[in-house]
Formats: sequence, structure tokens, C-alpha cells
Amino acid sequence: MMKDRMKQLLPNDRMKIIKNESFYQNADTVLTLLYQPLLGMESVALYQALWKESNFRSPQSSLSHHQLMSLLNISLDTFYDARQRLEGLNLMETYKEDGAYTTFYYVLKRPESAEGFFNNPTLAVLLEHHVGKEVFQQLKKRISNQAVLPSNVSKVTKRFDEVFTTLPEEHSKTMNVEKSEEKKEAIETELPLEWMYKMLTQQNVEPKHILTNSNLAFVEKMMKIYDVDYVSLEKALIWAVTEDGTFDRDEFIDMCKDVYHKKHGSVPPRLYRKEEQNSTPVKVQEEPVSTDNASEEGTSEKETELIKHFHTITHRELLEDQSSSGIASFKELEMITSIMETHGLKQPVMNVLVDYVLKKNQNKLSKNYIDTIASHWSRENISTAKQAMDIAKREHHIYQTWQEKKKQTQKKKTDSKEVLPKWFKEQQEEKRSEDEKKHGPPSTDQAEENQEELEAFFKSFSQSKK
Repeated sequence: MMKDRMKQLLPNDRMKIIKNESFYQNADTVLTLLYQPLLGMESVALYQALWKESNFRSPQSSLSHHQLMSLLNISLDTFYDARQRLEGLNLMETYKEDGAYTTFYYVLKRPESAEGFFNNPTLAVLLEHHVGKEVFQQLKKRISNQAVLPSNVSKVTKRFDEVFTTLPEEHSKTMNVEKSEEKKEAIETELPLEWMYKMLTQQNVEPKHILTNSNLAFVEKMMKIYDVDYVSLEKALIWAVTEDGTFDRDEFIDMCKDVYHKKHGSVPPRLYRKEEQNSTPVKVQEEPVSTDNASEEGTSEKETELIKHFHTITHRELLEDQSSSGIASFKELEMITSIMETHGLKQPVMNVLVDYVLKKNQNKLSKNYIDTIASHWSRENISTAKQAMDIAKREHHIYQTWQEKKKQTQKKKTDSKEVLPKWFKEQQEEKRSEDEKKHGPPSTDQAEENQEELEAFFKSFSQSKK
């Protein structure tokens, strides 16, 4: 990185700072709480320093990079890296002027408002992956004061040109026809539109409701974040189409997450510098266990095929295979994905865990039960489907014990809710007082008789309810 920086930037190079846009009032808060997790402290500190300098300097006055480095107490390499990060998230544009000395023009771009940040799919999705879903929701609640509309509403606001015109009626009709023809050519995207139109049409889906400019821009951004290829895109698009023929962005993101987990494991996508990736060996997701290795370890051919199967599917596909309708529950998918990311389990391991719980728990997925086993496997560093299957067999009796304890606890809670009626208590108390006056304290036989009477009451009471 130093070699690259020395070719591009030196301490004595001058800089001029330009800020053409007025910033939002909450810009400092947005930079610190929303941008900083993505950029790092150095980048945000550099941006804020440039911002403050621009308030005191005219656009024509300059200072050296060495002066700003001294103010921030950072090296030139750190400055260069921080500057590139700001450029990457569209917070700054850089222009270079060669002359007697080199001058850089730093044009500061206005940060998104809180609402704009959360409405930006790229920034919002990346922040959620960096800080976690719970912290993300807390930040959104604290910073964004925007009222949330119900999910079932649709926008019916009229545009200016739908309400007003400056032309007579005849000319207005002619202009409307020309505008409608222009709108058909307005879509701009690098995606293969012709193929997408054909694919959706074959699925009896109206493409014009799905492939809007807004949706296409969203799809392109999600494809970059989650490393989605065109083969996976087809399945993700079809999955995201609702019953009424609209595009569900949340469903599309969930499908993209499946693709990413299948390719890269359970660690969610984050921002990495390309220089860091080039200098650090990339950790590739483990391949399925080969037949030869499996047979050496005493694994049957059937089990080997099952291991390979777990390495080539996602938990969504696993649940779809188990469902007679071929559709997986959205809540169950969200729950499993959250547990997998929380405990850092790889996709094949999570597949084994889900399959195990379904088989041993009468096709029911209990969140606490899955989370307990996932936590155990995470501590044991289980990283392959083979290891997961082995520990599931070895520790099966322990997992059964956990399940039995849970059932017993639930039974105790249910039993504790059986409250005696007030009249029955009073009747028993009067009877006990009369017996003690006549015969003294009750004997063991009498106590047993009272207990039997109590049980008979509960039995008759439950039968009468039925």
C-alpha cells in the first residue's frame, strides 16, 4: 500500500477543500453512529476535520497534507487509506492538479440524512451486517424520527404533470402520448433485461411490475453485496414475487443471504479493503468430504452421500424439501439464519443441526433447543457436516436430557396453574375442623384418603370441562 501511496501522494502536496452543499443538522450523529461502523474512526475523523476546515477557509486557500496529518496525529498512509474509504462510500470526490507543486481538490459530499441512510439499501444492509440486527434496530429507532407507514399501503400521490399543465387541452393530449412512449425507454441497467423479461413471462409474472428502475437498482446493489450470479438471480427473483405479482425486497434479500452463506459460510458480508484481501490469503469454504476419505473413517456410502448433500444445499432448500407445500416458513428461515450467524456455524453444519432437530423433535423447530445445540457445537468448533453428524450421534443422550428437562419444566408450569376453587377450599377447611374436633389430628390413612378425594375432584372437573 505504501508503494501505491508514494506514487499518488506526498506530505508536501497541497490540498484545497470545497463544500458546495449544506449539511443536515444531524450530520455529526449520522457520521458517528451510522457511517463509522462501515468506515472506521480514522475515515470519519478525517472527514470531520476537512468539514471543519472548509468552514474557516476559502475554497482558494490551501494547506499541506503534513499540516492536517499533524492535527489528526496520523501517518500519510493512514490518511490515504481513510481518503479512499470516504471516496468509496461517496462522501468525497478527489481531483488532482499538476503544476509547480501538486494540488489535490477535495470536494466534500453531503452525508445521507438518517432517513436517507436507512432507505439506502446498500448502506442499510451493510450496517446491519456490521453491527448485528438488534443494534441496527436500536439505532434506527433512536436516530430516525420518521413515522413508519403500514406495510399494506400503496402510494397514490399525484405527480405535478398529472395534476397541472401549461398547454391547451389538444396539445396536452399529444404531449401525454409522447411522454408515455419516452417512459418505455427510461430503464437503465447493466442487468440482462431481455433474459429477465423472458424468464418472468415464462413464470406467468408480469415483468413491468417487477423490473422497475427502482427494483432493478436495488437488485444490482444486492447482487454485488451478496455475490449473486445470474443462475442464483433467477431463483431469487421468482422467490421474491408475491401472490399479487409485486416484488418483495425482504424476500429477495433473504434469498441472497442463502446464496452468500452457501458460497462463503456463515460470516455475513462486510466491507473489506481490496488491498487487504490481496495481501491476506482468502479462507475458502470447506469442500464436501470425498468418498475416499469418508470410507477410510468408516463412513457408509449412504452417509457419504448425505454429507455431500448437506454441503450443497442451504437450510431454506432443506426446509422446502421437508414441506409438502414446497414452501419454507419465513419466520423459521429468519430464526435459523439468525442463530447460524450468531454462533458462526457454517452452512453444512447448520443443515445437519436442522435435520437432526426435525427428526428428533417430531418435525418441530424449537428456537431454544436449536440455539442450545448450536452454542454447544460452536464451542466444540464443529466446522463440517461429518463432524456435526458425529457429535449428534455421540451426544444424542445429552440432547434428549435437555429436551426432557424442558418438558418437565413446562409440565410444572402447567400444573402450577391448576388453582382450587374458593368454595372447595372452604368446604375442605370446614370438614377438616369438624374431624379434628371429633377425632383429633388426621392419621396417615386419612391424609391419603383426602389426597385421593382431591385427585378425584380434579378428574371430574376436567371431564365436565370437556
